[in-house]
Amino acid sequence: MSDVLPPADHLDEAVLAVPGVDTLYSAAPLIATVITSAVDALTRRPPSANSVLVARDKAGLSVAVKIGVTDGYAATDVCRRVHDAIMEHLRGRADQEIAEIAVTVARIG
Repeated sequence: MSDVLPPADHLDEAVLAVPGVDTLYSAAPLIATVITSAVDALTRRPPSANSVLVARDKAGLSVAVKIGVTDGYAATDVCRRVHDAIMEHLRGRADQEIAEIAVTVARIG
């Protein structure tokens, strides 16, 4: 997936504002994260931010996010609220339909 929204879009902030979300993890595939981190370190660039990935294809926008869920919250409920927050945030900002929103829980507690 490639980012299609500008960094100023603040989609990560919308996800972090959801009750029960305490952390965002890189949503990029592991190999991409390792390669990007290595390149960033070698070139002395600041780390790349890939917390929420948004890609565009024929079907529309696809969004992927990995979250940490705070102890005491039901992960399924938090995932639904994250999904709804992303839909609300993108509604009116995107020029395409939203084809998919993938919310992955990477940690609970």
